[in-house]
Amino acid sequence: MRAQERVADRYELTYPLGHGGMGEVWAGFDEKLDRPVAIKFLRKLTIPESERENAVERFMREARVTARLDHPGVPSVHDVGYHGDDIYIVMQLVPGIVLADLIAERGWLAVPWAAAIGAQICSVLAVAHAASLVHRDLKPQNLMVTPTGSVKVLDFGVAALLGPDVPRLTATSHTLGTPTYMAPEQALNSAVGPRADLYALGCVLFEVLTGNPPYRADSALGLLHRHMNDSIPSVSKHRAGVPDGLAQLVGRLLAKDPQGRPSSAAEVYEILAPFGAVEHDLSGDLAMTVADGQAIDPTMPYRYPFGPLPPQALLAPTRVDIVRPRTAPEVVEPPSLEELTEVEERAWELAEEGRFTQAAELLETALRPVLKGHGAKQPRILELRLNLANLHVLAGAYRQALPEFTRLAADLAERPVPDQELIWHCRHQAAVCQAEMGEATAALRELQSLLADEQRVVPPDSPALFALRQQIAMIAAGLGDLAAARPMLLALSADVGRQYGVDAPAAAEVQALLTHLQRLDSPSEAR
Repeated sequence: MRAQERVADRYELTYPLGHGGMGEVWAGFDEKLDRPVAIKFLRKLTIPESERENAVERFMREARVTARLDHPGVPSVHDVGYHGDDIYIVMQLVPGIVLADLIAERGWLAVPWAAAIGAQICSVLAVAHAASLVHRDLKPQNLMVTPTGSVKVLDFGVAALLGPDVPRLTATSHTLGTPTYMAPEQALNSAVGPRADLYALGCVLFEVLTGNPPYRADSALGLLHRHMNDSIPSVSKHRAGVPDGLAQLVGRLLAKDPQGRPSSAAEVYEILAPFGAVEHDLSGDLAMTVADGQAIDPTMPYRYPFGPLPPQALLAPTRVDIVRPRTAPEVVEPPSLEELTEVEERAWELAEEGRFTQAAELLETALRPVLKGHGAKQPRILELRLNLANLHVLAGAYRQALPEFTRLAADLAERPVPDQELIWHCRHQAAVCQAEMGEATAALRELQSLLADEQRVVPPDSPALFALRQQIAMIAAGLGDLAAARPMLLALSADVGRQYGVDAPAAAEVQALLTHLQRLDSPSEAR
């Protein structure tokens, strides 16, 4: 696989997300719907022929199994098919951070975080188990915490259907799953039921609370031996301050005998949920900024079960957001100006095809290493940042475009010889974004300020200001202030008539707006 390769004449691969011995996962773009996706491939020819049939069946069942689970904690499946000799699944591309990376960066997590993560996993497992599905490979690498705080359970590829009529999908001499998180009965290739997932959840919770898995060994065989024979480790002995009820639950989840574990994921959820609830006033103390600058908080779904609301007031723009993770981030070499030009050309090619979201993501990804350094205000970079902001507008992504235009206006004003018209353009576009997002009052205030600034430089009746004046009048009217909108349009009508003639299309348009406002404001006309 390679970047820009097309799949099914619809999906374009953009960058690799991961790979294993038999497959690859790529980020891609659905060209028809202009949205990012994840595409998972099974490389059939890399699999020994004796195991190929089982591997293909497992892979196709992942598509069917995942598509069956109607739960916000499971990525959506969009498509499945063949690409040459390979099989692919197209799925929702989940933003956020893998739980394994979060543990590696932060060590153990706050108790409410651990409980909130565990409760969300239980919610998914309860639905899966009710559908006679066992995940069989639950581990931090298969769990994603998104920016909204929700937890996604990934990779149901080794899920086993419960029931006598479904053949085992275990290849000869191989045990499906990961030894670090594997229940004793799974290690023995014995019958595996929902309680095997609860054991794996116990291993995950132990690691989230202490920073380390419950057992370590130098080999997979050694790990399996410890899961089957070693005594159950105590969370409290590895970390002080964990509530007794939570520590005891982890111990029950790690019981060797499946019958000694809780009876269901629903039961575990009821125990975990109270530990994950955090008062709104204290939630800010737990919010965490991870290495890429994203702020995440797994307790957020308790306060906003339908997703976090957008801020009521605009956040103050910042020049540079500096994040200092506990571990040194990977150093990414910024692209050269020549490479950026190539990316820009490709972005505009995509834009000409109507693929604005993909074009914006391509340019944003290329610019990210530059913006983390000290080159954000170089003339060429400013130009590319403006292109990115404009692409966001074309894609209808006004919430992404607004801070870009706001920062650009501020950065452009700091140049030795500011380009005033370009600054005005950025301010105007920022206000347009506010209006499109429903923040009409803030947009009107910014446009009025912009008009006052421009009228200090150009004549108040300049044709260059006609569109801005009309926009201000219509936003005022939309806010119900017809008394202010009407004189604005009357003055604009007179200026447009003098400039272009009373019969010009521009004058007719303003007159039509005045007539419309008159009807709205006249009771007899309204009837």
